[in-house]
Amino acid sequence: MESFKLNRDPVKRKFSIYEVGVVNHMNKLPYGITGFWKIGQRGVPKIDKLLIVQLIEKFEKHIEYWNIKMIEPKEDNIFYLLSIENQTGSHLIGINSSYPVFCGIKSLSDWTTVEFCDLPKNIVDLLIVNFTELKTEFLNQSLKPENLILLNNAELQQIKYWKTEKIGNVIFNKYD
Repeated sequence: MESFKLNRDPVKRKFSIYEVGVVNHMNKLPYGITGFWKIGQRGVPKIDKLLIVQLIEKFEKHIEYWNIKMIEPKEDNIFYLLSIENQTGSHLIGINSSYPVFCGIKSLSDWTTVEFCDLPKNIVDLLIVNFTELKTEFLNQSLKPENLILLNNAELQQIKYWKTEKIGNVIFNKYD
């Protein structure tokens, strides 16, 4: 039985221009986007938690946002989950822990599926300074073989095991 590890090391890696470009175009999901890697392989990138802390502080400084909460990535999900409220309601924001990308989350309907939504512009405007928005239309696209070319074997095995069908559920996964 092979050993796999979810990257939870505090070591931060700078993103290469190539990796940032891959994230921005996303026709090929970048190495490590799921957070999984096989022991003995190179580790996966990790965004600096300081970016998340600064983002929360930014929301807290705006009077139109309140009840701001953060759930950190755990062994059963690869993303930070921010919950904020404003006059239009409650909003959930997912931020991938390996790459600086975010999305709106409509619901976490079950332990394998995340439902996506586009966020209001005023929320997106605060996020796009340090993160790239992934729109619902893109996240709901069916997963194709060409999307998987850059992923490592541990990631491919997780996708196959969990029978992941959408791009978004690879990037914002709840694999354990």
